[in-house]
Amino acid sequence: MPKVLIVEDDPLIVAAVEKILTLGDAFTLEHVAVPDLALPAAIRLRPDLILLDIRLPGGDGREVLKALKDNAATRAVPVIFLTGLASEGDKVMGLNLGADDYVAKPFGAMELLARIQSVLRRSRPEARRGWIAVSGVRLDWDNRSVSVDGRPLRLQPKEFEVLYLLAAKRGRALSRRYLIENTSSYGTEVATRSLDTHIKNIRKKLGKRGLLIETVPKFGYRFKAAHV
Repeated sequence: MPKVLIVEDDPLIVAAVEKILTLGDAFTLEHVAVPDLALPAAIRLRPDLILLDIRLPGGDGREVLKALKDNAATRAVPVIFLTGLASEGDKVMGLNLGADDYVAKPFGAMELLARIQSVLRRSRPEARRGWIAVSGVRLDWDNRSVSVDGRPLRLQPKEFEVLYLLAAKRGRALSRRYLIENTSSYGTEVATRSLDTHIKNIRKKLGKRGLLIETVPKFGYRFKAAHV
């Protein structure tokens, strides 16, 4: 039974989410209304998913997300922003901060349920594949750790997922659509721009190994898997 932590101060939104989740599989739900309680609740509950508002009393959901991703116990927990900040810039920022999806209020019941189920499917342990080592880059899916030529490297969660997909299918050109669908629920221009930003950041962090990631014009990207 999936466990969902809702970080939201509006009781009407909380009630709506609880009602929506009864339309799908059975869920265990817990709710906190202030940002200071989010991380302790996540550590205690070990949820399968967190629904996180951005505008919270006494704090900012983006800071909560940063705290979650900085903590080893909660780093791998998927997070969906559920917020009234609906501009394209807000969505891009949310994705770049490491959110797995971004749902704007007001939201449709079936849309929210579908996005929750999609994120949960991608994060289930059976979808994990262990570790990959290629061309000086080593990635461990279970620990979300990366090293380059033996040097530990820190990537944002979505940067890790994109690099893992490319390395796992090294030598093959992967479309932007494939990379987006396997790391995010967005199938829009917002997601494409965010993906390109992730690739840029990954290349920079990889240093000379960043040359392993090739751009395939008008299609996507490829991990070259050759020594640089």
